Amino acid sequence: MKTITFNDQSELLTYAKQNRNELVVVFGVYDEVKQAAPSLPSNVVAASTFSQTYGSEKKETGFTGFTVERDICEVVPVADPPILSRHDLKNAYDKVKNNRNAFMYLILDGLSGKEDMVMTSMYFMDRDFKMIGGSAGDLTNGEALIYYGTSRVHHLALFVNNRTRTVVAKENIYRPMGKRVLVTDADPILRTVYTLNEQPAADEYARVLGISVRDLENSFLSHPLGQTFDGDLFINSPQKVNSDGSISFYSEIIPNTFIDVLELGNIDDILEQTQQKFSFKPKTLLTVNCILRDAYFMQAGKWPTIFNSLARLNSNEAGFVSAGEQFKFEHVNQTMVLLGVE
Repeated sequence: MKTITFNDQSELLTYAKQNRNELVVVFGVYDEVKQAAPSLPSNVVAASTFSQTYGSEKKETGFTGFTVERDICEVVPVADPPILSRHDLKNAYDKVKNNRNAFMYLILDGLSGKEDMVMTSMYFMDRDFKMIGGSAGDLTNGEALIYYGTSRVHHLALFVNNRTRTVVAKENIYRPMGKRVLVTDADPILRTVYTLNEQPAADEYARVLGISVRDLENSFLSHPLGQTFDGDLFINSPQKVNSDGSISFYSEIIPNTFIDVLELGNIDDILEQTQQKFSFKPKTLLTVNCILRDAYFMQAGKWPTIFNSLARLNSNEAGFVSAGEQFKFEHVNQTMVLLGVE
């Protein structure tokens, strides 16, 4: 398994045709993926995204991703609704579930709002099975593109029966600020919260932050919400305030649950904690960074700091900027997920 980057579709297609024993998984901007799609060989997976990362740089042209030997990887297209694919997913999972180094890599449609459904359709998997993923999509087109060869699919799951050690990790740059609210009315399917603490959601969110409702959306980037499961924080990012005072989110929030208001943590400490999650120096390092993390890093000039941290693990890190992330069978936001392969 290795990371790759190509300047254009010609380089991608030439490499894929010359290396039929490899599955080539790449990400690129919408227009370039759409242009390449009719010519993609059967051993290529391509998905549209906001931008890519490779070797301590952001890329907005060409294609970036990774390759994996086809004899250790099974690709499972996931239907809409996802539950229709449960048998194919289970069959692929059963082949690798006893390998502690195996993992699943998900590529989901980030504009469909179905990521949570995909997660729940995998109810048969052990919660400790290694998995990361990211949601394809961008801000300027009304659809996400995911191709397996020339076939367009809704979502994809890659099961890799890896032979060397693997690590999956998650990095949050936020922490609870000591203010917790109760979700008293919400629609998880619509990803909409109507009331917090039995008050209109926007009013209560703003009150907790000590700001006016008109300033609330400007605070979303620095004060998302988060839930803690088994000591691990998972972020739910608010998207917009609606006219009725409800708030739309980028992931589902369940009614009658407590949720923390978050604030930015000490980034240097957080980056050091990420380093400590790796017991070996990975020969291959893959990342998925949320578009909202990217927005903050661009605003605060933090990308060089992040890239320096990733380069300590592997100088040829490859990744993409996503519309959401998957980790431990949860769909989250404002997060970086990482896969390290020895």
